[in-house]
Amino acid sequence: MSWSKVFGRANSYAQAKAQSEFDAHADPKVQVEQAIAGLQEHHRELEAAASHVIAQEKVAKMRLADLSEQEAKYTKSALAAKQQGNVDVARTFASKIASLRDQTQGLVAQIPQLEEAANSAREAVQESADQMQQKLNEKGTILAQVDQARMQKEMAASLKQVSDLTRSGDVPSFDEIKQKVAGQFAEAQASTELSSASPEVLEMHAHHAELNSEADQILASLDAGTLTPAALTERSGAAPQAAPST
Repeated sequence: MSWSKVFGRANSYAQAKAQSEFDAHADPKVQVEQAIAGLQEHHRELEAAASHVIAQEKVAKMRLADLSEQEAKYTKSALAAKQQGNVDVARTFASKIASLRDQTQGLVAQIPQLEEAANSAREAVQESADQMQQKLNEKGTILAQVDQARMQKEMAASLKQVSDLTRSGDVPSFDEIKQKVAGQFAEAQASTELSSASPEVLEMHAHHAELNSEADQILASLDAGTLTPAALTERSGAAPQAAPST
């Protein structure tokens, strides 16, 4: 499996983990901090794994250099023993050279794979670092948006409270009182208009008219000097007499 796939899976896991932590708390600012912390933890884990792979590449190359150095030494010793006629010694060194070449051949075949893995690990770490920097750059913007959203939410709640108080039925508005009074006044006018045509009201008006007519007669008698008290008139049963002139 290539390191790109490993990084992709690890990155998906880190994002899922960060998202889970993001949804676990109510405060968006805390959620942002936890999401960043989750990504940073993933980056550290990726760096540790990449360091191990890169270290394996370096160890293999160091081992290859050591094998080459040992082979050169054994080759020199084998040549010296052969020149001295020590065939058995020369053969011993030759056997060691053969073993070293076998190890070298295995390392030479393995090193390209280790180099590819190390390069992929380096790219994965660099990509993770770039993404981390991008998230850190976006952090300020997100926190500012959180503050703005909170302010807008509080403003909307305040406006709703004012609207609810305005619409409350416990405290009628001026227009509602005005309409109520106008309705009561109209009902009173209609009731008065209807009552003025009743027999009782007509009789009362007729009685007032009689009293007014009688009052006019009394005033006329006073002017003519012929007014006689009603008690005397009823007692004598006579017609009213003119008052003596002075």
